[in-house]
Amino acid sequence: MSAARYATLLIAIALAACATQVRYEALEVAPPAPSGITGSVFLVGDAGIRSPGRDSVLAHLERDLDRHEQASPAASRVVLFLGDNIYDLGAREAFREEDLAKLIPQLDAARGASDTRAFFLPGNHDWAKGAGNTPARETIQRQQAWLHELAPDSSALLLPADGCPGPNRVPVAPGVSVILIDTEWLLRRPDDDCGGEDRFYGDLTSLLRSHADERMILAAHHPMSTGGPHGGNVSGLDRGPFIQYLAIKAGLSIQDLASPRYSAMLTRLREAIRASGVRPLGFAAGHDHSLQVIGMEEDGEPLWQLVSGSASKSNKAERIEGTRYATDQHGYMRVDFTATTSRLTVFAQSAADTPLRVVFACELPQESASATACAEAPLAASR
Repeated sequence: MSAARYATLLIAIALAACATQVRYEALEVAPPAPSGITGSVFLVGDAGIRSPGRDSVLAHLERDLDRHEQASPAASRVVLFLGDNIYDLGAREAFREEDLAKLIPQLDAARGASDTRAFFLPGNHDWAKGAGNTPARETIQRQQAWLHELAPDSSALLLPADGCPGPNRVPVAPGVSVILIDTEWLLRRPDDDCGGEDRFYGDLTSLLRSHADERMILAAHHPMSTGGPHGGNVSGLDRGPFIQYLAIKAGLSIQDLASPRYSAMLTRLREAIRASGVRPLGFAAGHDHSLQVIGMEEDGEPLWQLVSGSASKSNKAERIEGTRYATDQHGYMRVDFTATTSRLTVFAQSAADTPLRVVFACELPQESASATACAEAPLAASR
């Protein structure tokens, strides 16, 4: 190969390996909260390791819950911790104090208002990050037991429970509910006493169908759509050796959307939703360490993908089809429900070591995720 062709090849590889972060203009003035809030869902993902970003996120969440109680005392408050609640290997008995120190601040922040219900969903790190199914399930059950010790009044629960996939429905307000799913179980497909994946998908279809008149948010650790690394937006420079970049692109890990196991899970989720005849309002998830609002228009998908996984870590997210907003800054999301509306608010740092503020907000229509619904934020620059 000539020197010129070799240099061209190196340049092409370098360009292909560059992950990008789309840059949006943040709101200058936060819109007022809607009146008549009946319930709110707070979406906090991947909060399982202490970092300056996490300290800011949890402090803001605690204050936000307090303000919410003062402004809407009759409204219900549900905090969803969207998995990876204890990095890196879940709840370990031999490292109990160390691992509880990662979990307890999340629980303390959720107590920023009285009568707040907190639900901790299992993530792949909570499943002991690749350990065998039996010890990994024991790790999940240990986190469940710790939460029972910390909140004997059941104000904080690990759900779905017992290392099984769910689905579990949690009422939020009249006509509003969330459905909790353990997607790590669906990816692993363990041979256990949970009834098998066919039973899960059948139960999901039935649950959606029986609550067809409600606004529903499905919540899990793994997203159905993402512009982050698990969706293929990854750089060899950001994620280790170039061979690792190629492995992620090729979907060699079941944690990446390109993998056959992940793809099969998404197919079955769409089939279950399609069979129910109901399109849920949203699908909330973490896994990628960013904040993304994505409209989804494919049949069998919820209307809105809400990726809220940057509570303690951050990585880049590119603009994909349907993106309305994305940032790699630390933050979380809140969805406020009234009798007729669903308002999304995204809180994030505008730069490292800055307080969180409202960076994006929109109404989430139940009918459509068309380009005119929840308008995309003004694009600033990409890099």
